Amino acid sequence: MPHDIAGSHEESEPDHGHSETSAGAGGPVPMSEPLSEAGGTAAPTAPATSPIAIPPLPPFPVCIINLKAGCYRITYRPVGFNVFNGTMRVDKSGGTTTISGDLYRFLNLIIPVTPIGPTPLKPQVITAGGASLKTPPTSISIFPILLNIPIYARNKYYSYLKVTNIQTSPIFAPPGQCALTLTAQEYVYTQPPAGQFNGTFPPAPGSRTVTIVLHPVPPPFGFAGPYFEGRLFEGGVDKGSFSMGWVSSFFRRAKVEVDTLTGAVAPQPVPAISGGGTEDIRTTYATAGWDVAVKYDQTNVPVPAGVTATNCWSAADLHALMLTVRDPATNLDTEWHMHLVVVPAKMGCGRGVMYDTIGTPREGVASFSDDGYPTSDSANFGTAANQKQRQIPRAFMRSACHETGHGFNQIHQEQEGGGDNSIMTTSPGVADFLGGPATGAPGVFPDNINLGFNTHVRHHLVHFPDIVVRPGGMTFGTGHSTTVPEADKNRHYFSEDEMELRLAVEHDQIHLGEPLQLSWELINNSAIPLPAPTDIRIEAQHTLIGVVNPHGDSKAMSSFVIETEAANIAMLDAGKSLKADTRVFWSARSGFAFDTPGRYTIEVRTVWGVSGAQVGVKASVNVWVNYPQSEADNEAAANLLHHEVGMYVALGGGAKHLKGAVSRLKKVSSKSSKAGAPGAMRGYKGLI
Repeated sequence: MPHDIAGSHEESEPDHGHSETSAGAGGPVPMSEPLSEAGGTAAPTAPATSPIAIPPLPPFPVCIINLKAGCYRITYRPVGFNVFNGTMRVDKSGGTTTISGDLYRFLNLIIPVTPIGPTPLKPQVITAGGASLKTPPTSISIFPILLNIPIYARNKYYSYLKVTNIQTSPIFAPPGQCALTLTAQEYVYTQPPAGQFNGTFPPAPGSRTVTIVLHPVPPPFGFAGPYFEGRLFEGGVDKGSFSMGWVSSFFRRAKVEVDTLTGAVAPQPVPAISGGGTEDIRTTYATAGWDVAVKYDQTNVPVPAGVTATNCWSAADLHALMLTVRDPATNLDTEWHMHLVVVPAKMGCGRGVMYDTIGTPREGVASFSDDGYPTSDSANFGTAANQKQRQIPRAFMRSACHETGHGFNQIHQEQEGGGDNSIMTTSPGVADFLGGPATGAPGVFPDNINLGFNTHVRHHLVHFPDIVVRPGGMTFGTGHSTTVPEADKNRHYFSEDEMELRLAVEHDQIHLGEPLQLSWELINNSAIPLPAPTDIRIEAQHTLIGVVNPHGDSKAMSSFVIETEAANIAMLDAGKSLKADTRVFWSARSGFAFDTPGRYTIEVRTVWGVSGAQVGVKASVNVWVNYPQSEADNEAAANLLHHEVGMYVALGGGAKHLKGAVSRLKKVSSKSSKAGAPGAMRGYKGLI
């Protein structure tokens, strides 16, 4: 009988906080989970040199399935004109086995090669994803070039593979029956329409369930580890060949480019807590199984005209800076590239920000070297209290890795089970965890900062679909259950006499093409202090806004800018409140909030975690979008409901480098002083 690592793990495994995304924001996102070992044992992973006890004259050859942990290149060739290349990640952390994979679709061209002399014709197989392994090498070297983790174009992304069962043959298997069998749910991805970023995955159990039967064979040139070949079956029907070859002990690879403005300093490697060597961006991501190359590129980058480098930077200015200093050869379809720009700023600006989702989601973040650790953020900053980041190297490195983590679509641990001493907890959260009630040992921040990802985030970084984590893929927050009401079933919402969320709109009737000015207030109506977020702006990711249109469809109006490092959970005294506001108009995830006239409902939730419990407050308000009353109103709506104008508003105005938006706004505003001026311009006050 085969060894079975399987089966009904859906009910028994821990929740990793990924079950759904917001309606209209990409649908459910699949992710592999650790496989239960009930009823079986894991596939043997002993190296070839390990001694194996073999009884005399075994009835069959010894069958060793070496399913080595790491990344495998995979190729699936069905009948037809397509070939599917991708990766399979075999993760054996924590004593369990989790396997996930991604496939990219290419055109399969079979080109006959004309022989020289009497040599018979042999087909040469070439794919758009790279030369086939069946193509003979033009030369042979005693030092073959080993293949690395492959990277493919985003528009070729095809499907996610969630492995739900592993079977291996017994050690003494009949000839030809030494096999590794994987059962997987395949989730075929629907690419996003033009002008949008998020495609969709189908709900569980996916598009189809397949069985992949593989046999160990000697690895071809380029592979230095276990290699398997076999067939893929659907419902017992052979659908094509499948190969799987180990290429790296890492699961994914990426590049971080660091550019530093004049007057700023970049985070540098710091001594390891263990006492040997150093820790930096590369070693931090290695804790999640990522191979991250770091390139410290330009230094003393000139300050852009009209910008005061030591002030808080606007998202528009940061984005314009990135476009001028980033490596011009950057191509998000050939490398997973994250741009980190370091500017001085000043205390109170927030230590860092993911400012860039313009045109391409999640390709740029910033770190502020002259911001730092004010006691207003935490009383547990220890020797870092009121110091600049450049003066506290270990905390500075942690903060920079935190911002790049947002770039790879990871959210705060305060929103996913509670803060801890790991990278995706905010700096105040780490300080309070180390020196607060959890340990009672003030002063351990910054010396004992852990430059590593926790198990929860590591699982996301390894097993989320490629398109969810890679720069330029789906929008920030996709795949995390805290972003959706439907996945919020276990959250406790306070009653109004405990904690209240009060909403207000500047106008309850707006014009088509007009941004809505929305404000909210979080009020502690109880008689005792209650824990609450210290920052309830949408940029801090604790407040989530949804808009329900006249047809009942909901859109998530997520923040265009992610600015979270100042956010923390602290006691809000009885009778005290916090306030925030925004313009509701457009989001990279869902497009325009108000794209047709009629009645809309604005739904707002502020959510957070306390000691592992998920809590929050929520409220709603109605607005009416007027039908155009004049030719000027019609023309204004046609010009203003354009994605570049949406980006301009989302950046808070001042984005002069968005030439299309500037042109459209000038065209509409030029008519504002005339009779019958478009009413929609009312919502652009302070932006132009």
